[in-house]
Amino acid sequence: MHAKELAVAPPFRRVLGAEVVVAPDVDTDLLGTFSGEVPRPDALVETCVLKAELVFRSLDVDCAVANEGSYGPIDAVPLVPSGVEIMAFLDRRRGIKIIETLSTHRTNWRLMRFKAGDPAVPLVVKAMGFPRYGVFVVCSSDWSHPIKGLSTVEDVVAALDHEANRSEDRLGVLYADMRAHRNPARMRVLRALSWKLAKRLERLCPQCHAPGFGIIGNRRGLPCEACAQPTHWVHFEIDGCSVCGHAETRPRKDGRKTAAKLSCASCSPKR
Repeated sequence: MHAKELAVAPPFRRVLGAEVVVAPDVDTDLLGTFSGEVPRPDALVETCVLKAELVFRSLDVDCAVANEGSYGPIDAVPLVPSGVEIMAFLDRRRGIKIIETLSTHRTNWRLMRFKAGDPAVPLVVKAMGFPRYGVFVVCSSDWSHPIKGLSTVEDVVAALDHEANRSEDRLGVLYADMRAHRNPARMRVLRALSWKLAKRLERLCPQCHAPGFGIIGNRRGLPCEACAQPTHWVHFEIDGCSVCGHAETRPRKDGRKTAAKLSCASCSPKR
Protein backbone atom coordinates (compact mmCIF):
# COMPACT_ATOMS: atom_id res chain seq x y z
CA MET A 1 0.00 0.00 0.00
CA HIS A 2 2.87 2.37 0.76
CA ALA A 3 5.44 1.54 -1.95
CA LYS A 4 7.79 -0.37 0.36
CA GLU A 5 8.72 -2.61 -2.56
CA LEU A 6 10.93 0.28 -3.73
CA ALA A 7 13.12 -0.35 -0.68
CA VAL A 8 12.87 -4.15 -0.51
CA ALA A 9 13.18 -5.20 -4.15
CA PRO A 10 16.71 -3.97 -5.03
CA PRO A 11 18.54 -5.84 -2.20
CA PHE A 12 16.54 -9.03 -2.80
CA ARG A 13 17.32 -8.86 -6.51
CA ARG A 14 21.02 -8.08 -6.06
CA VAL A 15 21.77 -10.51 -3.23
CA LEU A 16 19.35 -13.37 -3.85
CA GLY A 17 18.30 -13.04 -7.49
CA ALA A 18 14.72 -12.90 -6.19
CA GLU A 19 11.89 -10.77 -7.56
CA VAL A 20 9.64 -8.96 -5.10
CA VAL A 21 6.03 -8.46 -6.17
CA VAL A 22 3.26 -6.65 -4.32
CA ALA A 23 0.45 -8.86 -3.05
CA PRO A 24 -2.85 -7.59 -4.51
CA ASP A 25 -5.97 -6.80 -2.50
CA VAL A 26 -4.18 -6.78 0.87
CA ASP A 27 -5.29 -3.94 3.15
CA THR A 28 -2.55 -3.74 5.77
CA ASP A 29 -4.24 -0.72 7.35
CA LEU A 30 -6.58 -3.23 8.99
CA LEU A 31 -3.59 -4.18 11.18
CA GLY A 32 -2.95 -0.63 12.39
CA THR A 33 -2.26 2.82 10.99
CA PHE A 34 0.39 5.44 11.76
CA SER A 35 -2.35 8.07 11.75
CA GLY A 36 -3.80 6.39 14.84
CA GLU A 37 -7.43 5.64 13.95
CA VAL A 38 -6.79 1.86 13.71
CA PRO A 39 -4.81 0.37 16.64
CA ARG A 40 -2.27 -2.41 16.11
CA PRO A 41 -3.94 -5.74 17.03
CA ASP A 42 -0.84 -7.26 18.65
CA ALA A 43 2.77 -6.55 19.51
CA LEU A 44 5.12 -5.26 16.81
CA VAL A 45 6.68 -8.60 15.77
CA GLU A 46 3.42 -10.54 15.90
CA THR A 47 1.66 -7.92 13.76
CA CYS A 48 4.48 -8.02 11.22
CA VAL A 49 4.14 -11.80 10.92
CA LEU A 50 0.37 -11.42 10.47
CA LYS A 51 1.04 -9.05 7.58
CA ALA A 52 3.34 -11.56 5.91
CA GLU A 53 0.75 -14.32 6.30
CA LEU A 54 -1.82 -12.18 4.48
CA VAL A 55 0.30 -12.60 1.32
CA PHE A 56 -0.58 -16.29 1.11
CA ARG A 57 -4.28 -15.44 0.83
CA SER A 58 -3.80 -13.52 -2.41
CA LEU A 59 -0.70 -15.05 -4.05
CA ASP A 60 0.26 -18.67 -4.73
CA VAL A 61 3.84 -18.33 -3.49
CA ASP A 62 6.05 -20.03 -0.91
CA CYS A 63 7.77 -16.90 0.44
CA ALA A 64 6.46 -13.64 1.86
CA VAL A 65 8.04 -10.57 3.41
CA ALA A 66 6.36 -7.81 5.41
CA ASN A 67 7.32 -4.81 7.51
CA GLU A 68 6.05 -3.07 10.62
CA GLY A 69 7.49 0.05 12.21
CA SER A 70 7.08 2.10 15.35
CA TYR A 71 8.25 5.68 15.98
CA GLY A 72 8.05 8.07 18.88
CA PRO A 73 9.93 9.61 21.82
CA ILE A 74 12.40 7.62 23.91
CA ASP A 75 11.16 7.09 27.48
CA ALA A 76 14.51 8.07 29.01
CA VAL A 77 15.03 11.03 26.65
CA PRO A 78 11.54 12.32 25.71
CA LEU A 79 12.83 15.08 23.42
CA VAL A 80 14.76 12.64 21.19
CA PRO A 81 12.51 10.72 18.77
CA SER A 82 13.54 7.30 17.53
CA GLY A 83 12.13 4.35 15.66
CA VAL A 84 12.39 0.62 15.17
CA GLU A 85 11.64 -1.30 11.99
CA ILE A 86 10.73 -4.99 11.92
CA MET A 87 10.87 -7.18 8.83
CA ALA A 88 9.43 -10.70 8.77
CA PHE A 89 10.30 -13.30 6.13
CA LEU A 90 8.23 -16.50 5.85
CA ASP A 91 8.95 -19.55 3.69
CA ARG A 92 6.02 -21.88 4.28
CA ARG A 93 7.50 -24.72 2.20
CA ARG A 94 10.77 -24.88 4.14
CA GLY A 95 9.21 -23.86 7.46
CA ILE A 96 11.39 -20.76 7.79
CA LYS A 97 10.44 -17.69 9.85
CA ILE A 98 13.08 -14.98 10.18
CA ILE A 99 12.68 -11.66 11.97
CA GLU A 100 15.17 -8.85 11.43
CA THR A 101 15.12 -5.50 13.22
CA LEU A 102 16.79 -2.13 12.82
CA SER A 103 16.64 0.82 15.21
CA THR A 104 17.22 4.42 14.18
CA HIS A 105 17.43 7.95 15.57
CA ARG A 106 17.31 9.43 12.06
CA THR A 107 13.67 10.34 11.87
CA ASN A 108 11.57 13.46 11.44
CA TRP A 109 8.91 12.14 13.82
CA ARG A 110 7.27 15.01 15.68
CA LEU A 111 3.94 15.56 17.45
CA MET A 112 2.87 19.07 18.49
CA ARG A 113 -0.30 20.83 19.56
CA PHE A 114 -1.37 24.31 18.44
CA LYS A 115 -4.18 26.76 19.01
CA ALA A 116 -6.04 28.10 15.99
CA GLY A 117 -4.19 30.95 14.31
CA ASP A 118 -0.79 30.16 15.84
CA PRO A 119 1.72 32.03 13.62
CA ALA A 120 4.43 29.39 14.25
CA VAL A 121 2.59 26.65 12.34
CA PRO A 122 3.92 27.40 8.81
CA LEU A 123 7.52 27.43 10.05
CA VAL A 124 7.07 24.19 12.01
CA VAL A 125 5.45 22.47 9.04
CA LYS A 126 8.36 23.41 6.78
CA ALA A 127 10.88 22.34 9.44
CA MET A 128 9.26 18.88 9.38
CA GLY A 129 10.20 18.60 5.71
CA PHE A 130 6.77 19.26 4.25
CA PRO A 131 5.69 18.79 1.48
CA ARG A 132 8.38 16.18 0.70
CA TYR A 133 7.54 14.65 4.06
CA GLY A 134 3.85 14.23 4.79
CA VAL A 135 1.98 15.40 7.88
CA PHE A 136 -1.27 14.47 9.62
CA VAL A 137 -3.67 16.83 11.42
CA VAL A 138 -6.26 15.75 13.98
CA CYS A 139 -8.49 17.14 16.72
CA SER A 140 -6.82 16.92 20.15
CA SER A 141 -9.96 15.49 21.79
CA ASP A 142 -10.97 13.14 18.94
CA TRP A 143 -8.31 11.08 17.15
CA SER A 144 -10.74 8.97 15.15
CA HIS A 145 -10.69 11.09 11.97
CA PRO A 146 -7.18 12.31 11.14
CA ILE A 147 -6.79 14.49 8.06
CA LYS A 148 -4.38 13.06 5.48
CA GLY A 149 -3.22 13.95 1.99
CA LEU A 150 -2.52 17.59 2.70
CA SER A 151 -0.52 19.11 -0.17
CA THR A 152 0.17 22.74 0.71
CA VAL A 153 1.14 24.68 3.83
CA GLU A 154 -2.12 26.62 3.49
CA ASP A 155 -4.04 23.33 3.58
CA VAL A 156 -2.22 22.27 6.75
CA VAL A 157 -2.89 25.62 8.48
CA ALA A 158 -6.59 25.52 7.54
CA ALA A 159 -6.97 21.92 8.71
CA LEU A 160 -5.19 22.64 11.99
CA ASP A 161 -7.36 25.71 12.68
CA HIS A 162 -10.51 23.71 11.94
CA GLU A 163 -9.52 20.82 14.23
CA ALA A 164 -8.45 23.19 17.02
CA ASN A 165 -11.75 25.05 16.89
CA ARG A 166 -13.77 21.86 17.31
CA SER A 167 -11.53 20.38 20.01
CA GLU A 168 -12.60 20.38 23.65
CA ASP A 169 -9.24 21.85 24.69
CA ARG A 170 -9.13 24.17 21.62
CA LEU A 171 -5.98 22.47 20.34
CA GLY A 172 -5.20 20.82 17.02
CA VAL A 173 -2.50 18.17 16.67
CA LEU A 174 0.17 18.22 13.98
CA TYR A 175 2.27 15.07 13.60
CA ALA A 176 4.56 13.44 11.07
CA ASP A 177 3.20 11.09 8.42
CA MET A 178 5.36 7.99 8.92
CA ARG A 179 3.91 6.01 6.01
CA ALA A 180 6.85 4.88 3.88
CA HIS A 181 5.72 6.54 0.65
CA ARG A 182 5.37 9.89 2.45
CA ASN A 183 8.57 9.68 4.49
CA PRO A 184 11.94 9.46 2.68
CA ALA A 185 13.89 9.02 5.93
CA ARG A 186 11.86 5.94 6.84
CA MET A 187 12.29 4.57 3.31
CA ARG A 188 16.07 4.77 3.77
CA VAL A 189 15.83 2.75 6.99
CA LEU A 190 13.69 0.15 5.21
CA ARG A 191 16.26 -0.10 2.43
CA ALA A 192 19.04 -0.73 4.99
CA LEU A 193 16.91 -3.34 6.79
CA SER A 194 16.14 -5.05 3.47
CA TRP A 195 19.87 -5.42 2.78
CA LYS A 196 20.34 -6.86 6.26
CA LEU A 197 17.56 -9.42 5.73
CA ALA A 198 18.71 -10.37 2.23
CA LYS A 199 22.29 -10.93 3.43
CA ARG A 200 21.00 -13.15 6.22
CA LEU A 201 18.89 -15.21 3.81
CA GLU A 202 21.99 -15.68 1.69
CA ARG A 203 23.70 -17.46 4.59
CA LEU A 204 22.90 -21.19 4.75
CA CYS A 205 22.72 -23.36 7.85
CA PRO A 206 25.89 -25.51 8.05
CA GLN A 207 23.76 -28.42 9.29
CA CYS A 208 20.63 -28.55 7.07
CA HIS A 209 21.54 -25.89 4.47
CA ALA A 210 18.33 -23.92 5.00
CA PRO A 211 18.58 -20.17 4.25
CA GLY A 212 18.68 -17.60 7.02
CA PHE A 213 21.34 -18.84 9.42
CA GLY A 214 22.02 -15.84 11.67
CA ILE A 215 22.04 -14.29 15.10
CA ILE A 216 19.40 -15.54 17.55
CA GLY A 217 20.88 -14.34 20.83
CA ASN A 218 24.01 -13.80 22.89
CA ARG A 219 25.80 -14.98 25.99
CA ARG A 220 26.97 -12.42 28.55
CA GLY A 221 29.99 -12.65 30.81
CA LEU A 222 32.87 -10.93 28.99
CA PRO A 223 35.76 -11.05 31.51
CA CYS A 224 36.92 -7.89 33.25
CA GLU A 225 40.20 -6.44 31.96
CA ALA A 226 41.51 -6.14 35.52
CA CYS A 227 40.32 -9.17 37.51
CA ALA A 228 38.99 -11.50 34.76
CA GLN A 229 35.65 -11.91 36.55
CA PRO A 230 32.58 -12.16 34.25
CA THR A 231 30.69 -8.91 33.59
CA HIS A 232 27.29 -8.11 32.09
CA TRP A 233 28.90 -7.34 28.73
CA VAL A 234 28.24 -9.72 25.82
CA HIS A 235 30.93 -12.43 25.54
CA PHE A 236 29.66 -14.50 22.63
CA GLU A 237 26.98 -14.08 19.99
CA ILE A 238 24.82 -17.05 18.99
CA ASP A 239 23.82 -17.87 15.42
CA GLY A 240 21.02 -20.33 14.77
CA CYS A 241 18.76 -21.99 12.21
CA SER A 242 14.98 -21.56 12.35
CA VAL A 243 14.43 -24.94 10.65
CA CYS A 244 16.64 -27.56 12.34
CA GLY A 245 17.56 -25.61 15.47
CA HIS A 246 21.30 -25.91 14.96
CA ALA A 247 23.21 -23.16 16.80
CA GLU A 248 26.80 -21.99 17.03
CA THR A 249 28.56 -19.43 19.20
CA ARG A 250 31.03 -16.92 17.81
CA PRO A 251 33.13 -14.09 19.28
CA ARG A 252 31.92 -10.52 19.33
CA LYS A 253 32.08 -8.79 15.96
CA ASP A 254 34.21 -5.98 17.40
CA GLY A 255 36.87 -8.49 18.49
CA ARG A 256 36.86 -7.28 22.09
CA LYS A 257 38.27 -9.84 24.54
CA THR A 258 37.78 -8.03 27.85
CA ALA A 259 35.32 -5.58 29.41
CA ALA A 260 36.12 -2.19 30.89
CA LYS A 261 37.00 -2.19 34.59
CA LEU A 262 34.19 0.27 35.32
CA SER A 263 31.64 -2.32 34.18
CA CYS A 264 32.87 -4.93 36.65
CA ALA A 265 30.85 -5.42 39.83
CA SER A 266 33.95 -6.70 41.68
CA CYS A 267 36.29 -3.87 40.66
CA SER A 268 33.73 -1.08 40.75
CA PRO A 269 31.04 -2.08 43.28
CA LYS A 270 27.99 0.13 43.65
CA ARG A 271 27.99 2.28 46.73
